[in-house]
Amino acid sequence: MHIKVIVSVSALVGVASAQQAAWGQCGGIGWTGPTTCVSGYTCTYSNDYYSQCIPGTAATTTTKTTTKATTTSTKTTTTSTNPSPTLYLCGDSTMAKNGANDGATDGWGNQVAKYFTGITVNNQAIGGRSARSYTREGRFNTVIGLVKAGDYVVIEFGHNDGGSLSTDNGRTDCPGTSTETCPVTYNGVAETVLTFSAYLENATKSLKAKGAIVILSSQTPNNPWEGVTTFPGTGSPPRFVAYAETSAGRQGATYLNHWLYSMDLYKRLGASATNAVYPNDHTHTSPTGADHMARSFIKGLMCGSNALKNKINTSAASVVTGSCL
Repeated sequence: MHIKVIVSVSALVGVASAQQAAWGQCGGIGWTGPTTCVSGYTCTYSNDYYSQCIPGTAATTTTKTTTKATTTSTKTTTTSTNPSPTLYLCGDSTMAKNGANDGATDGWGNQVAKYFTGITVNNQAIGGRSARSYTREGRFNTVIGLVKAGDYVVIEFGHNDGGSLSTDNGRTDCPGTSTETCPVTYNGVAETVLTFSAYLENATKSLKAKGAIVILSSQTPNNPWEGVTTFPGTGSPPRFVAYAETSAGRQGATYLNHWLYSMDLYKRLGASATNAVYPNDHTHTSPTGADHMARSFIKGLMCGSNALKNKINTSAASVVTGSCL
């Protein structure tokens, strides 16, 4: 009996002293794991369901206060108190200014502002990022800190989220579509990798808690005319297209199938005109191609049910073609 007591006490001590690895979850509704972080990281509140170990000097849990809970519960997604809203764009090089930074490409986020009126576009996209690395680097937290009630946020990832964790590049997500996690060591630091869906949904929760209106947009396509003479069709989109739609449904966010509307435009353009807007590879477009992708995004807004469509200017109607899908 005495030995059993010693073992139980040891087990309790082990549980009490457990600390979450860098970038791992450390709190949230239903969370039963560690609530403190390894040295150099702080457990920081993101939303009611998720707190994360991010770089910081403390090793204690940052909890949500009663004031925060009250503030969150009274946030709305109306624009009545925000007459001049901002549209924040979160994504990769296909959205970012200057695209792949090769002097020949551009991202659609750098072209889309001309199709809006009464709204400021703040492009926070950066090349080479995935939903995971954008999270790990604190870029979602930057946008969360900037937004105010009535602002809009478009989140679009997928191009850099594939791959294998066995040869981890710091961008690959954990396989799955829910709460699956994958422990890895990246650049010598232990990291708990979440799924693509979890990264999108955690950001969406935090942004909505501040009153932002979130649009989860599926990735743009790679050049569908590359090396073929017959259009390949739209029956087999990348898996992240469906993941974004599922996450939007679970979080009550707007979903925009940017991939589908872009594919429709490329089909109508044909092989020659489409190939011409991919100067260096099959992913990054010229400024003209970036404008094609911007117009595809606008078409998706026009055909959907969302608040941002009210900010589209009248001149867009003359250049945004195609049918609603």
